[in-house]
Amino acid sequence: MPFLKRLFSLSIFLLMLFFCNTSLNSQELLFGFTGGLNMNTISTKNDEGGLKMGANIGGIAQYKLNDENSITANLKFSTKGQQYSKIQESQTEYLKIYHTTTLYYIDLPILFQHRFKDIIGVEAGTSFNFCLGGKDKSQIGNQPWNIRKFEKKLYNPFEFGLVLGVFSNDLGQSSFNNIFIEFNYFLGLTNIFKNYDRNTNTGVFVNIGYIIEQPLKKK
Repeated sequence: MPFLKRLFSLSIFLLMLFFCNTSLNSQELLFGFTGGLNMNTISTKNDEGGLKMGANIGGIAQYKLNDENSITANLKFSTKGQQYSKIQESQTEYLKIYHTTTLYYIDLPILFQHRFKDIIGVEAGTSFNFCLGGKDKSQIGNQPWNIRKFEKKLYNPFEFGLVLGVFSNDLGQSSFNNIFIEFNYFLGLTNIFKNYDRNTNTGVFVNIGYIIEQPLKKK
């Protein structure tokens, strides 16, 4: 817990530094919104979980350091988790078991972006995420679904991870070139559930976004 508190304090400090610096040169601070789909799983030692589709939506602030480099802070709501199915054998029949875990998060990735020529750029950074809760759904054969909501004492409210990705630059023509597409890979470094072995979120995000007023192109 002391480690998580230090990470939380660091995130607050980075946000304060980010907005204090941008206030000195407000014409370089741009805002927009982004959303898209993500495929996630929960990485464990037994690797039983499968991929689950989720969604995310939120706002973005971008501070341009120069024509090639910028820093972005993205505040978004996202759904994560995993799902899988397996066959259970009994004395008289085979039953198919379905299981899905859904987790709700507020994500705060802070990324450094570098643009190359033409339409491509790369980005990397950290993400400070806050779990709002979740639920398990399971079904055996044709029986009714069994739904269980997570109690707060079961999961860690804070998540820290790394983000790597690529994004479009100068997508489209005229007023459409402030639309961008990004592809990110997220690797969680903190456990989701307490009192268990390693269980971390892992996933890929494919988003489309729009930067207001100014295009994402090199002048």
